[in-house]
Amino acid sequence: MSKAVVVVDNTPLDGRFAAEHGLSVWIEHQGLNLLLDTGMGGALLPNLGALGLDPNDLDGIILSHGHYDHVGGLEALLKARKEPIDIWCHANAFGSHLVSRPGGQVIAIGTPLDQAGYEALGARFHFLERDAKPWPGVTLLAQIPRNTAFETPRPELQAEINGEIAPDPFPDDLAVLLEAPAGPAVITGCAHSGVINILDLARQYTKGNIVMLMGGTHLGPADKRQQDETAAALKRMDGLQVVSGHCTLAAGVMLAEKLGGRYTAMAAGMSFEL
Repeated sequence: MSKAVVVVDNTPLDGRFAAEHGLSVWIEHQGLNLLLDTGMGGALLPNLGALGLDPNDLDGIILSHGHYDHVGGLEALLKARKEPIDIWCHANAFGSHLVSRPGGQVIAIGTPLDQAGYEALGARFHFLERDAKPWPGVTLLAQIPRNTAFETPRPELQAEINGEIAPDPFPDDLAVLLEAPAGPAVITGCAHSGVINILDLARQYTKGNIVMLMGGTHLGPADKRQQDETAAALKRMDGLQVVSGHCTLAAGVMLAEKLGGRYTAMAAGMSFEL
């Protein structure tokens, strides 16, 4: 059996769980315990405790990208562990990540610590430049082609590139493909490269239809064209269950209308067999 447990999300399942703007998913697969992302910081350890999950039982950590709401809990997690741990991510997770606020203010929204700061706490980083399969049945999709015309980066998300402020290309965006007993499942962080682009890449590694898409979709701040065309593409994928939250925000209502019973709104504390 494979299982995915939502540890951190913007919405809690009930009063046992803390909510914050962030994402973290505990993955149990073929005897391994993996953690995708760590949320913003405050909810991770309390929610792990409420779920009866021990940070010391983790075999590895995956960081989907370098935004604070996905890496913010890493410091506390490393401090709570007794041993160092391997962490898989793209090298640009420690690159420039900025956001332009109304009024023109540009602020940093990257990792709270630098690479050396996490390494001093026991992080052993494995930097990916391409797709990789570090564990049996687990593929990290780390070089996601941007093929669709409608999945475009948000203009307010920026980066400093060669001394210039430009739209963030998110080379560090990655997703997880699990070859689970019920069928292939894809788990995303924020899907800054687009959920359809991610699913298209994942299908190159699978023999059957992908049965679940889980995680953030970044459709909440997306324009209407991207929301509509993404929903239409997801609807055409027979048998695909969609479980989303975090940066999906109000777009979840639209997805529920389009996908009906194939859509589930994600919340911290939920558990899914895969």
